Amino acid sequence: MQQLTKGQKLQEAYRIFLEPYSQHINYAVTLTLKQSAKIRVKRFNYGDEYYEYWKKLGEDEIRSTVRYFTVNLKSLLFGNYAKHPNKKDWAVPLVITAVEGINSNKQIHLHMAIGNIPLAKIRNIEHHIQAAFKRCDFANKQLCVKHVNNSMGWLSYITKEVGYTNNDALDIVESTIPPFIQSSICTESRLLTV
Repeated sequence: MQQLTKGQKLQEAYRIFLEPYSQHINYAVTLTLKQSAKIRVKRFNYGDEYYEYWKKLGEDEIRSTVRYFTVNLKSLLFGNYAKHPNKKDWAVPLVITAVEGINSNKQIHLHMAIGNIPLAKIRNIEHHIQAAFKRCDFANKQLCVKHVNNSMGWLSYITKEVGYTNNDALDIVESTIPPFIQSSICTESRLLTV
């Protein structure tokens, strides 16, 4: 029996961690990012004037893009339900994100496993994902949305760089897990209060 390397053990640990979420995932999404973007900021008290500057893609910009995409997607999918105190528990999309291409010569792109989509929005999910991504400053034209038949296979695929090129490929911090899914998976009461 061959001994696993530290990287392979880390990759396997991530896959074990993600396995309970696999039953809630419906879509595999790949979003490609621009290497730099012109940022436009509206100037207050100056009418319709904007301040423009170029920004290079870095780790902070990647995380900000993931966060902004998720907020836009939540708004498009759930509307005002996402703001209602009694509905915040379920009115959030499940978004597990991996960032690829940071430590290689590939173009930086995001692999996402997305779930908890309202039934009324499933028919136009590609349009909603595209609209949410288009609002992001670093959004590139390449976008791929596919229905997932083997969600654990997709989760294994998005963790392929862990332990090899990029141990931080899986972005746990910016991934979004609806509270009702987290509570159905988590059995320790001390973790449910976080």
